[in-house]
Amino acid sequence: MKLYPLQFKPIFKSKIWGGDQLNTLKKINPPINQLGESWEISVVPDDESIITNGNYKGQSLTELIEQYPLQLLGATSVNRFGNQFPLLIKYIDAAQDLSIQVHPDDSVAQKKHNSFGKTEMWYIMHADDGARLIMGFNEDCDKDAFAKAIQEKSLLDLLNKQQVKTGDAFFIKPGLIHAIGGGITLAEIQQSSDVTYRVYDFDRKDDEGNTRELHIQDTIDVADYNKVKGHHINYNPSKTGSQNLATNRYFKTDYVSFDDHYQINPAQLESFVVLMNVGDTIIDIEVDDENVTLKPVETVLLPASLVAVDLHSTAGAKVLQVSIS
Repeated sequence: MKLYPLQFKPIFKSKIWGGDQLNTLKKINPPINQLGESWEISVVPDDESIITNGNYKGQSLTELIEQYPLQLLGATSVNRFGNQFPLLIKYIDAAQDLSIQVHPDDSVAQKKHNSFGKTEMWYIMHADDGARLIMGFNEDCDKDAFAKAIQEKSLLDLLNKQQVKTGDAFFIKPGLIHAIGGGITLAEIQQSSDVTYRVYDFDRKDDEGNTRELHIQDTIDVADYNKVKGHHINYNPSKTGSQNLATNRYFKTDYVSFDDHYQINPAQLESFVVLMNVGDTIIDIEVDDENVTLKPVETVLLPASLVAVDLHSTAGAKVLQVSIS
């Protein structure tokens, strides 16, 4: 059987900091309490995406890759990452501040967790007035000063606070201390990894009175102590067409805005393509005799074997186009 645009059942994650925006945007009824994350495409063990449309409905993404690795993933991805889907695609709703955290790179993650590291990026879909991110240090720092600030609970004094607005985009490399602030809904593209080191969680307790685990020594070991720079991605959100947001060995993300029609050729890219609808219009996807509807805050995976994929929408369609380059 030939491949076609694939849609998946979202994997919903309740979080201590989660809110109700994803419930509203995805029209989830009954709503999920404190819904913080919607994992759109995942091959993380025990959280594998299941196909919801077409002939392969009910199969996992991993099972389909086992059958058609090159046709689904593309030569670029297979040559670099083997026969596994290399990304984790999410939507996140932070009603409260997330923990201050950091991610290891591939070498540390492989050695300690038998996992990829985590390079990631964010596209801000909504930000309340005054919402902000924590992104790295406001001045050059070192391990001793960092450890002292953790002990004295003065860590926030060392960190860079970045005000954000809808449409902003940020690149988060391994080692960058960071946190999503309350009042932000975003799309996240990252390596296929769930390794996170928390260094501070605002002394919050769950419903049973427990605080969440911290990973202070791990954080001290992998943190980048240089003053933050280069994390904010510059582009023109009002411009139509395609603009590159991030290109690295793990993913390439383009912001695409179009008023009527846009075409994608995954076969030419020699890579799968993930489309995340980050706008508020419905997008109709056509390839050969297959049609898929991509609603706001939904995601579709275009296999690398597809040649001409046509996107149709009303004015102001906005998608993130993610591939391996």
